[in-house]
Amino acid sequence: MGKEVTKSYDVSEIKKGYFMCWNVCTQCWNACKVVLKDENGKEYFSYSKPFERSGNIKMLGQGSAECGGNKLVLEVTCDTDTGEIKQSINSYNVTDAVATTVGHGYNLCIEDSTDDDYNDIYVDLIGWVHKG
Repeated sequence: MGKEVTKSYDVSEIKKGYFMCWNVCTQCWNACKVVLKDENGKEYFSYSKPFERSGNIKMLGQGSAECGGNKLVLEVTCDTDTGEIKQSINSYNVTDAVATTVGHGYNLCIEDSTDDDYNDIYVDLIGWVHKG
């Protein structure tokens, strides 16, 4: 076990009223926690994993909700060997046939150690302007 580090990511392109869904998985050995919340204190999910020597992909959770705030934050906490969390983030718009934005998504690939494989935590988060 190393040093516990928490890092926050602004995912506020997903706005109040958007219909969101997510998948969160991990392949890390270290303990970790992933939380999605807004500026009103509403928590949409909180998934944790203890230290375990596995290396297999483990689904931490998936779900959906209507976004209730305009400042969504994804918070990642890891026990790290290095004292830092690194990330690769893909942020994208979903557009309709005439290029109007109808949603926004994020793919976050988190690195908590030194192997730079960026598969220690993976978060897929998307929100659409309208449900249905």
